[in-house]
Amino acid sequence: MKKKYNITFIAVFIIHFAALGTLFVQNFETIAFGKVQFASDKPLELDREHEIREFDVTKTTKAAQVPVLMYHRIIKSSDLQTTHYNEEGELYGTIVTQEQFTEQMHHLHEEGYTTLTLAEFQAYMEEEIEVPKKSVLITFDDGFKDNYINAYPVLKKYDLRATIFLIAGNIDRDPRDYDPADAQFLSVEDIEASTDIFDYESHTYKFHERDESGAAFLTSKPREDVLEDIEIGMELVGSKTAFAYPFGEYNAETLGILNELGMEMAFTIKDGMAKPGESILEIPRRGIYPGTTMDIFKLLLTYE
Repeated sequence: MKKKYNITFIAVFIIHFAALGTLFVQNFETIAFGKVQFASDKPLELDREHEIREFDVTKTTKAAQVPVLMYHRIIKSSDLQTTHYNEEGELYGTIVTQEQFTEQMHHLHEEGYTTLTLAEFQAYMEEEIEVPKKSVLITFDDGFKDNYINAYPVLKKYDLRATIFLIAGNIDRDPRDYDPADAQFLSVEDIEASTDIFDYESHTYKFHERDESGAAFLTSKPREDVLEDIEIGMELVGSKTAFAYPFGEYNAETLGILNELGMEMAFTIKDGMAKPGESILEIPRRGIYPGTTMDIFKLLLTYE
């Protein structure tokens, strides 16, 4: 009887670890680099009641257009590792160092720029309020944890506001220690702790992907799947105020879906200034990248 028990135990043991071995091979990168995620499946419960400021502007001091800046990741130079560089030894385009970011935010502060909340920007685009000439909307795509670790303190220091577009399916249910080598995402705790600086909106649920041909899911998947993904993302983030298109890709059908779901604004990656009266679902943005020098940054704030 004892012998039979041992044989059964060994068989179960082998099957169990064979399954684990298969899982490891199939998910090596995820396991090796700590990318296992425990995604939150509950809607965010955030205080979204922000007062819209009244700006004292005249015909000569009001803004005719507003630049919308687009960032992704903010990483300290001392934390950069080989995983942050491409095969040519260049930083990935989604990364801006914290030192660069600090210099850019310092410039906005010193030059007296007003960083708009999302509610203020929307009111401006809908021609309900006027804002100062030196106004800007700062946005981040994807919802990386380094936005809270490295960007949040800089924005808070200079009393600046910003908006983060979350891939809702990547929101971490539980807080984790920050690891700059890993592409970690914000946890629910991170999000709740930073609403004094950040507004949070949707960047899809899980459709921040491309298919085998390279087309974005938003333009290649069946309409009903796209609608479902965007709707789930809106529900988890808890807002339908604004949306950012993954990879900046969308088409007429995507616009129809956003209209059907009642999305109020949507942001592209097309370069340009945001102007009242133009398409509220096709708002242009100015991307900030590793090679964005201060001279270029200053031009992005002003040229049409």
